[in-house]
Amino acid sequence: MNRLIAAVLILALVVLVTWALWQRGEAAEARAHLAEQRLAESQQNERESQLVIGALWDNAARLDTQRRALASQQAELERTASDRLATIQELQRENQALREWADTRLPAAVVRLRKRPAVTGADAYRQSLRDSESLHAAGELADH
Repeated sequence: MNRLIAAVLILALVVLVTWALWQRGEAAEARAHLAEQRLAESQQNERESQLVIGALWDNAARLDTQRRALASQQAELERTASDRLATIQELQRENQALREWADTRLPAAVVRLRKRPAVTGADAYRQSLRDSESLHAAGELADH
């Protein structure tokens, strides 16, 4: 009987050790599967990051090209404006009638137009329309 109990105990112990090893193997497989999933996710994130970085570099290169083109255009416009100003000054020195015309005061309507602030966007435009003097209907005379 003792041998039977000992055999049953040894069998139970072998079954218990086998079950524990099987559980340990299952846990190791689960950890390995989770690690593979995380690796795949991080590789996907890296690919997406590389795409974003590439797009940002392309955008930066495009913006730099545009900036250079605008700088070149600005330099060209500054040269043109400088040449025109030099021409105007030269003509004023040469022509007495032009010099007298340039010294006359601008008409009041032109002065008012020049005093208006610059409109810089849709909101500013709407505000300038609200703030401006109202127009009179056709055929009505103005108060002044």
